[in-house]
Amino acid sequence: MVFNKATKQAFVHPPKTGTHTTQNFLKAIGWKTLPMTHARTERLIRDYPNLNDYTLYGFLRDPLLRFESVILHLKRMFGVHPIFEKVLRDNGVTDSLEAVSYETVISVFPKMAEALPAFCHQQAAWLNHPKVTVLDFRNMEFELRRITGNTDQPLVRYNTSTDFGRSVITPAVEEFVRQQYADDYRLWDTLNGA
Repeated sequence: MVFNKATKQAFVHPPKTGTHTTQNFLKAIGWKTLPMTHARTERLIRDYPNLNDYTLYGFLRDPLLRFESVILHLKRMFGVHPIFEKVLRDNGVTDSLEAVSYETVISVFPKMAEALPAFCHQQAAWLNHPKVTVLDFRNMEFELRRITGNTDQPLVRYNTSTDFGRSVITPAVEEFVRQQYADDYRLWDTLNGA
């Protein structure tokens, strides 16, 4: 979490919704961080009751694109890819990390969710809270500048996905994500006026 005590504003961070980009931008203009980067809103408010007096924000990402970003992140990021690879191997998947398809990932998703829960939770676990104003991930720079009033600090993107391990988003993957992340889709539809 990143916060500004003077303006009583803070951001909550579902994984793979621009956490490092947001934090680095805000820290560069004087905001502070709590060590609980991906802690859920309820826990943050419980542990830091002063947050009840803050305006909280969080970015919501298209659920299907976030799912793809999570997989691509798990395939290449030091520290988590060995855990992801172990889940695959323990479930009989012998493909290289780069070659593993999204359909294969959904076939082992329950085990993946056990091993890497924060990456597998719905964004709604952070954002579906009455204190949180949900912002569109696609408009990150605009929203950060609007909220902070800062037009000078460069916005540097971190942890952006590469093509390493990119697979095909099949109808089966789309349907899986639509069911698994139904609450995120409800938030997405509300955010986009659907």
